[in-house]
Amino acid sequence: MLGTLRDNFAGTVAKWPDRTAVIHGDRTYCWSELNAGVNRLAHLLAELGVKKGDGVGLLLHNCAEFAIGFLACQKLGAVSSCLNYRLAPASVGFALQQEKLKALLFNAELSATASALMKDAGDCHFLCVGGPVPAGARSFGDCAGFPATEPPAVEIQASDLCNVIHTSGTTGRPKGAAFTHETQLLTAIQYCLEMGLDRGHVGMSLAPVVIGAATNFFVAYLFVGAAQVMMGEYEARKALRLIARHRVTETFAVPTQMYQLAEARQQLGELDLSPLRLMRSGGSPISRQLMHRVRDALGCEVLNTYGTTESCTAITGSHTGLDPEEKWESIGKASYFQEVRVVQARDGMETRPDDLIGIPGEGQLINRGPQSVAEYYCTPTEQLRARDGWQYARDIVRVDADGYIYPVDRIDNVIISGGENIYPQEIEFFLSKHPKIADVAVCGVADDKWGQVVKALIVRRAPDLSAGEIDRYCLESSELARHKRPKLIEFVESLPRNVLGKIDRTALR
Repeated sequence: MLGTLRDNFAGTVAKWPDRTAVIHGDRTYCWSELNAGVNRLAHLLAELGVKKGDGVGLLLHNCAEFAIGFLACQKLGAVSSCLNYRLAPASVGFALQQEKLKALLFNAELSATASALMKDAGDCHFLCVGGPVPAGARSFGDCAGFPATEPPAVEIQASDLCNVIHTSGTTGRPKGAAFTHETQLLTAIQYCLEMGLDRGHVGMSLAPVVIGAATNFFVAYLFVGAAQVMMGEYEARKALRLIARHRVTETFAVPTQMYQLAEARQQLGELDLSPLRLMRSGGSPISRQLMHRVRDALGCEVLNTYGTTESCTAITGSHTGLDPEEKWESIGKASYFQEVRVVQARDGMETRPDDLIGIPGEGQLINRGPQSVAEYYCTPTEQLRARDGWQYARDIVRVDADGYIYPVDRIDNVIISGGENIYPQEIEFFLSKHPKIADVAVCGVADDKWGQVVKALIVRRAPDLSAGEIDRYCLESSELARHKRPKLIEFVESLPRNVLGKIDRTALR
């Protein structure tokens, strides 16, 4: 009933050919110009042998060529595979081989990674955006020699696979969640409802568009026929100038970027950000202090969401303009099209979906919705944690008496000290509110007496911050139980984080 991404795009081009679709650098594409570029690339990919069902990798920054590559795949019935360029070449190479990609688009700035991938790429064709073009690759600019007419028609169903988004890989090798046209369009509709979008809006993702939440943000603007700005590599002052220049109405940013934007705003003086009405985020809990700082500095509301790659969507959301201030540190309640339950915190596949906790209480969040994927792309389906349609994300949450959900941590991150379960993210969130702490990560360290003790690795905001001051901060607060306070504290220069701003637990260990 929803049709396909190709059908949706064709309808937008037919209705509003001259409206702005994509802005990148000094180039603005209206919908008809974007369509011409998409068709040219589709003809080139077809010449290279790409056909319906084949995978095409997008190893790209936030650029117009991402939109062109994504949509060219939809024209051919191929499957776009969004590859995180910040991962090690070995992780990207695993996806390339596992998914047997027929082509890969990459920015010239990523040529070193692309060259490493070519060594074991088999029959995969490499297309370089920009220059210089490394040996063994072909220039994306060759598209100019192909016609702007529609490629040969291919029969595509709403149930066909269209896109692959990879998990963040913080606890293991990234896996590709496979989405159909129907699930991607449902997610686009959900994002439009959550953000109040119509074709008069202008969006810009500050996070790489190749990651799940940002990809869905991108597809939402495609769906509704609204313009979006591709900013290339992120830098806070650059982002603010683009927001002002193009009168951006919504952005997607991770919490680390939100803090940087609020800081940078003070350095830029007069800058008209008045069209910016909403900043969407996801991936990490956000303190009330940061929410206020963003609202004061940028003049916009904040929508903080929680989701999983496997659900292809936001599962819950909390909106500073719609929810009470005392609930802002929550991840809200279930979003459109989603069923959410909190069950007993045993192993996800052993806990029954009807084994509910008492409210208020703490347990494992599970969800069910029409966007949830049925498989990992080119990966055995038994690796997908699902029962009767319920997805088990292995995240521990707390539910208050009003039904608002608060993130605690992943089951896999638990520290067991003296028989007590302690979750690092809960302590990290508490410590992050200290005015002299710029960044913090918590882990468990082996101990003969307690089994494990809590260790905090801290990046100072003020050089005079001491371990004693942190311990007093923990003891004087009623927010953190005494047995959860760090027994060991180490000051470090930086912490390993992934593209969503989450602590990279594997690298941390």
